[in-house]
Amino acid sequence: MSLTGAVRVVRLEEVTDRPLLADLAGAPDPVERYEALRSRWGALAPVDLEPGVPAWLALGHAEVAAVLRNEALFTRDSRHWRYEAERLVAWRSPTRAVLAQRDSAHDRDGAEHRRLRTALADALDAVEEKRVVRAVDVACGSVLDRLAARGSADMVAQYAVDVPVRVLADLLGMTLGDARRMHELTVAQRSGTEAAYPAAVEAEDLLAGFVAARRAEPSDDLTSALLAHPAHENDLEVMGAVGLLFATAHDAEIAWIATALQRLLADPAFAARLHGGRISLDDALDEVARDTPPLPHLRPRYALADCELGGQAVAAGDAVVPAVAAANADRAVRAADDWERVDARFHLTWGTGAHACPAHRTAPVITRTVVGHFLARVAGMELAVPPADLAPVRSAWVRHPRELPVRFV
Repeated sequence: MSLTGAVRVVRLEEVTDRPLLADLAGAPDPVERYEALRSRWGALAPVDLEPGVPAWLALGHAEVAAVLRNEALFTRDSRHWRYEAERLVAWRSPTRAVLAQRDSAHDRDGAEHRRLRTALADALDAVEEKRVVRAVDVACGSVLDRLAARGSADMVAQYAVDVPVRVLADLLGMTLGDARRMHELTVAQRSGTEAAYPAAVEAEDLLAGFVAARRAEPSDDLTSALLAHPAHENDLEVMGAVGLLFATAHDAEIAWIATALQRLLADPAFAARLHGGRISLDDALDEVARDTPPLPHLRPRYALADCELGGQAVAAGDAVVPAVAAANADRAVRAADDWERVDARFHLTWGTGAHACPAHRTAPVITRTVVGHFLARVAGMELAVPPADLAPVRSAWVRHPRELPVRFV
């Protein structure tokens, strides 16, 4: 696929000024950075996953969709990544902590992916919406009451993080202590620092003990359902499924909720449109997900053969990162008028193709309920800092405000 009609032959290693992926996701205005890359390189630009570890960044809507949909050419299996196969990535590097191969649907394609995804889909489909809403209602009510009594709070750490972690603990059958530790380890894995690899190892150990305990004493939870599912051949695959559910739901829910709260607290025009009834809560949340995707970059796909994409020659074994944040902002598909954007479901925030998000029903229920409880209280709180002081977390894989300090008034 080409947007330019001409193919540039540029090897990733030959480019000496590749930007770091984390710097793009954490920029104050990432769309501006994406546009600068697009102006220089076209729809496919070279970046670094960490210093000295290059990848292609797919920026165009058509290119991102092509990478996500074409399993025959772009695989999720990192064993096909040239830098992994040739051992060019340090064993304990932050990149390997995120991209190392695991026994989960996330890291398989074809029949293996369909087998493992079936177990996830069946377990999620069996979760009653009433149970989810009840768990979220209880967590939101107790957390907000406690914060209001204190008079001030960080609505990221103490609400956008605390509530989803409590709900995940309930749905998976984890103790709250284990769920909170998994949160800490998940954040460390995504940090791009030396803490990433040890966190990945500890998370695997925690999951192994948790799954073994659930095997011995099954209950009415998602983990027990995954253990009982005939598609799983061993407990390593169940560990992979639980780890995938926790990490993906953790990252997406926290970022989606925290960014929605930021828009409501710091963007009066957005808040007025919602409070005035010009858009519904669902449409407001969809707008947040489209404009500031919780996961701005999806995990890389790896080219199985030499090919051409977005006017660039991609070599077999190259990593291609789908930048959904850039694709959603692509002028080729994005309407210029705010009124025309409502219900514009073109965006790729939740992926497309065989690996699209399987929690398409449960995730919006959680987010809608958490943000709904916040809306009922927002008139009684205000930001404790100027909106310009709100900075995003620094991570290549997730984007949301680092903190949202508020006062209750």
